[in-house]
Amino acid sequence: MQATVTKLKASECSREIVSKWHQRLGSDHGRYQANRSLALLSSIYGWAIRLGYWNGPNPARAIQRFREEPRSRFLNTSELARLHVALDEEANVFWRAYFRLALLLGARRSELLGAKWADFNLVDGLWTLPETKAGRSHTLPLPEAAARLLAALPSRFSSKWIFPSDKHPGHALSNANQAWTRIRKRAALPDVRIHDLRRTNGSWLAAQGCSLPLIGRVLNHSQPSTTAIYARLDLAPIREALERNAKLMLATRESDSGAT
Repeated sequence: MQATVTKLKASECSREIVSKWHQRLGSDHGRYQANRSLALLSSIYGWAIRLGYWNGPNPARAIQRFREEPRSRFLNTSELARLHVALDEEANVFWRAYFRLALLLGARRSELLGAKWADFNLVDGLWTLPETKAGRSHTLPLPEAAARLLAALPSRFSSKWIFPSDKHPGHALSNANQAWTRIRKRAALPDVRIHDLRRTNGSWLAAQGCSLPLIGRVLNHSQPSTTAIYARLDLAPIREALERNAKLMLATRESDSGAT
C-alpha cells in the first residue's frame, strides 16, 4: 500500500483518500493489484470493527472496484517445452520440483509450498490436503511422474516439509516469485504467472475432452462457475462441430443444385 494510506491513522483515512489511493494504484500497478489492495484494507477495517478496536465507518467499503476480465493464460505445446528446458537448468532442486509439480497437479501456490510429507502416501499415490482454500479436505491422486519427483527429493527423510527453507530452518519455502522470475526469463515466458501453471493443467485436461465437473474436482473448485472458463479454452470441439455443421449445410446446397 502506498504511504498516503499506510502512514495515516485510522481516523484520518477517509473514503475520499482511499478512493484516490485505489485509482492511483490502478494507474501505477494495474487494476488487479489495486482491487486486491482495496479488499485487504477493507478486511482490516472489518476485522477491527468486529473486535471492537474501531467504531468508525469502513472507508474502503462501497468503493467501486476496477472491472476485471477473467485471465485465461495457459501454456501451449511450444511454451511448455521451453519451460521444461528452463526447469532442467534450474540449480535448486526444490524449485525445480515445485514448479513441475505445480504443473502436473494443478495445485494452488500456497498449498503446494506448505505441503508436508505426512500428507503424502507415495505407496498408494495420494496427496491429502487437510484443509484447502475451499475450506475442506481434498484428496488428489498422484501421477507416476509426480510420485517419482517427490520420492527423489532430499527432504523426504530429513524434514517434515516437502520444500524446506534453507534460510529459515524448520520452516517451509514461502516465496516463489524470485525463483519463478529467473525460470520464466530463461523460458522466454515474460507474461506467465505462477498461477498460470494451475490454469495450464486445467486447460490441457479440457483439451483432452475431460468434463468440467472432473476438472473442477482436480482443481478443487467450490463453484462450477470457476471451472467454466476451461470450456472456453479448448476450441477444438467447437471447430469440429462447426466443420461438421458446415459440411451438412453445404451438402443441402449441392443436393438442391443437383435437383435443378
